[in-house]
Amino acid sequence: MTTAVDTRLLAVYLNDHLAGATVGVLRVRRMARAYDGTVVGARVAPLVAQFTDERAWLLDCVHRLDLPVRTYKIVGAAVVERLGRLKLNGHVHSGSPLSALLEVELLRGAVTGKSSGWLTLRAQGSRLGLAPDQERDLDELVAQAEDQLRALTDLLDVLHANAFRHGGPTTGGGPATA
Repeated sequence: MTTAVDTRLLAVYLNDHLAGATVGVLRVRRMARAYDGTVVGARVAPLVAQFTDERAWLLDCVHRLDLPVRTYKIVGAAVVERLGRLKLNGHVHSGSPLSALLEVELLRGAVTGKSSGWLTLRAQGSRLGLAPDQERDLDELVAQAEDQLRALTDLLDVLHANAFRHGGPTTGGGPATA
C-alpha cells in the first residue's frame, strides 16, 4: 500500500532546497568574480551556469507539482548570504588569506546537501508526481553533483597544500571580503 504524499511537507522541502539553491547561485557567482585569475576562479567559474540551471530546474519542478513558491524563504536566504560576506575575518580592508579555503569548504558541503536532495527526489519520483522527464533529469543532476563534488575536492587538495602560508591559499589574489 502506498501512503499519500503530504504536499505541505513536500512544499517545505522543495522551498528549502530552492532557498539553498538561490544562496548557491549567489555565492558561486561572487566567487567566480572575486577569484578571477586564480586557481579558485578557474575551477569555480564553470559551476555558475550549472548552479543557475539547477535552480531553474528546481523552480520549474515546484511549479509543475503545483506547489507554492515561498518567496520569503528565497529572499531571506539571499539576504543572509549577503550578510555572511560581512563577517569579521581579521582583515579590515581585504579578504583573509583563508577566505578561499573556507568558501570552497562551504561550497562543497552545500553540493553534498544538494546531491542528497536530488537523491531523495529520485527515490520518491513517481510517488511525488514527478513526470518521467523530470525523473530522467534527476539522474543527470545526481551525476552532475558527483562531478561537482570531485572538482571541489580536487580544488580543496590544492588549497590545503597552501593553507596557512604567507599570502594565502589562492596564490593570485582573492576577494575584498569573504
